[in-house]
Amino acid sequence: MRSGQYVAFAERRSISGYVLYLMVFQYPIMKKHLSKAILFSTLNGLLMLFLALFWLSLPRTFGDESFFIKWTSLVKKSVFGWDEKPDYDNVLYVDISLSKSLIDQKDPLYEEYTGYTKSVITNRDQLTDFLNLVGNIGKDIPLVILDIAFSDKSPQDSLLQAALDDFPFPILSALEFSPSGDPIPSVFDTPTGGAAYLSTGDFLKYPLYLNDSIEGLPLAAYSQVSGKQAQPGWLFAKIGDTRHMQNPIIDFRIRPKDLNDGTSSNTEAFPLRSLGSLLFEWEFWEEKDIKDLVSGKTIIVGNFKDDIHETVYGSMPGPLIIHNAYLSLVRQESRLRPVWLLLLFGVFYYLSWEIFKKKKKENKRKTLIRQLIENSITESTWLILATVLSYFIFNIHINILVLLLYLKLVEFLVHRPPITFPVFQKS
Repeated sequence: MRSGQYVAFAERRSISGYVLYLMVFQYPIMKKHLSKAILFSTLNGLLMLFLALFWLSLPRTFGDESFFIKWTSLVKKSVFGWDEKPDYDNVLYVDISLSKSLIDQKDPLYEEYTGYTKSVITNRDQLTDFLNLVGNIGKDIPLVILDIAFSDKSPQDSLLQAALDDFPFPILSALEFSPSGDPIPSVFDTPTGGAAYLSTGDFLKYPLYLNDSIEGLPLAAYSQVSGKQAQPGWLFAKIGDTRHMQNPIIDFRIRPKDLNDGTSSNTEAFPLRSLGSLLFEWEFWEEKDIKDLVSGKTIIVGNFKDDIHETVYGSMPGPLIIHNAYLSLVRQESRLRPVWLLLLFGVFYYLSWEIFKKKKKENKRKTLIRQLIENSITESTWLILATVLSYFIFNIHINILVLLLYLKLVEFLVHRPPITFPVFQKS
């Protein structure tokens, strides 16, 4: 055998021997290690998914979450122009801030009516006239939301109750809560929904349920229109046959800049009218004009001047927040979609896999803090990508900071140095 042929033969023997060595000795070890990696990544990915869903189920948002939600929302709507809105002809906002009246209240010291103590309430006569006109003239009105808490009695209550009883379209009013958190019953026999704002700072979430069992005004409105029964749960609420997040973050489709109070000729805006102005105009309007204004529209009645809350888009009236929360339910944005869950699990699985497979490499030039920062940047990038995709595609934000802190804890536990104990030798 020539020398060249001998070398080639030896190389083939060595390669085949190495392959045989891998198959006999290394493959079981590699297979066992791969099985551990898959099991760890699956379990940790599921645990991260549970943690993300639990964080979303909390009624309030936190600093890092609010900051990221604010800027991703602004980028999506202002930079990319992804700002879908309802049809301008399908909504009518009615402001009752100037429609007020005084009623007698008990003196707080003597606990009796003295004639000197008064309370300001929404004018019941004007509301009665408005509902009677809309009910008699309007057509195909899908919903009327009265973002008004009727907690005080007045002499005109019987007339307004009759107007509510005869109203032919779906209608409901707000239920307010005492400082101790107990619901204050409405003086009227009409469907109600809780109206409260639990977040501090920039308002972001509107809970489906208040006090664990009282339907919020948006959910009560949606249940009445859709006919779907809702049930509260621990992490999720059930609406009809689907599960929803109980404290969804609102995507504010309609904002104050989108409203036209009648002082502008802009037709690409949602009409906002004062209740008193409407009633005055309707005295000399043709019936057809009134019908064209109210028919086929969702009507939101509330205080657009004084009931103001801070959001990521600045100050916003409470009735507008209620309507945006209702629109989120109509569009099923709070629903738990399998594709969304699969997206999150895929990202969490990959990050868990990387933690398990990471080898500890000693680098004298890199301090522990530097290595921690570099690893955190990589993991933060993936988490940011996950929440951006989640919001841009599904309109759902996820929290980043709490997941990143959890990942660093898991990484430390997986790669922590072995604990050694001193060995004492007998002298």
